[in-house]
Amino acid sequence: MQNEVDFCKLRSGNIWREVTRTQVLSHVNPRVARQAGYGESSGVEGGVASGSAGGSGGGCCGCGVSAAGPPGPPGPDGMPGQDGAPGQAGNNGQDGAAAAPQQQRDWCFDCPAGPAGRPGNAGRKGPSGNAGQPGRAADGGSRGPPGPAGPAGPKGQAGQPGQAGGPGPAGTVRDVPGPMGPPGPAGAPGQPGQPGSAGNDGHPGAPGQPGQPGDAGAAGSPGKPGANGDHGADGETGSGGECSHCPPPRTAPGY
Repeated sequence: MQNEVDFCKLRSGNIWREVTRTQVLSHVNPRVARQAGYGESSGVEGGVASGSAGGSGGGCCGCGVSAAGPPGPPGPDGMPGQDGAPGQAGNNGQDGAAAAPQQQRDWCFDCPAGPAGRPGNAGRKGPSGNAGQPGRAADGGSRGPPGPAGPAGPKGQAGQPGQAGGPGPAGTVRDVPGPMGPPGPAGAPGQPGQPGSAGNDGHPGAPGQPGQPGDAGAAGSPGKPGANGDHGADGETGSGGECSHCPPPRTAPGY
């Protein structure tokens, strides 16, 4: 923070020094207006004359402003200005003189006929003309052989049915053995017949193979109780009775 304060003080001191220096120089070399044009003027003339008189002949005065220099080269052309407003319409001119009558000319053209052009493309075939008149008969010439038969024409329409004919004569029956014809189709099955008588017994057949073992049978009923067994041998005589297996008697405290 102290460094910032010292920097501000230093900048403030520099500003005051610049202000003081400017005030001193304004009294030593006062500023004057510059020359407005390239010609002579009263304000510039007085300043230049006073400077020339106080100096050693043509030197710069103490104001620091020298005389005007020679004119510079002409500057480049400026941009074209905008078009002006259209002017008013002018007065009508005098009427022209009347036209002289035109002479009538007799044009005479004598142009020879041009060469014939190339033939055009063939046109489409026109329709057939009408049939001509029949020709005259041959005058004694020999006729040629007849031509081949033409193709058969289309089938005509069916004619009307004719009238019914009369009855024919009665026919006669003749028995003539004819050849055997093919067998006819099988007929429908007939009714079942009566059952026949029982046949004789057949011969005994050979013994068959043993069959598969059958399933396990159901549990049988319980058997009858068995007879009493024999008496066993007597056991050894036991020892006399004791009280060692009894717990010690319990009495109340202080008894």
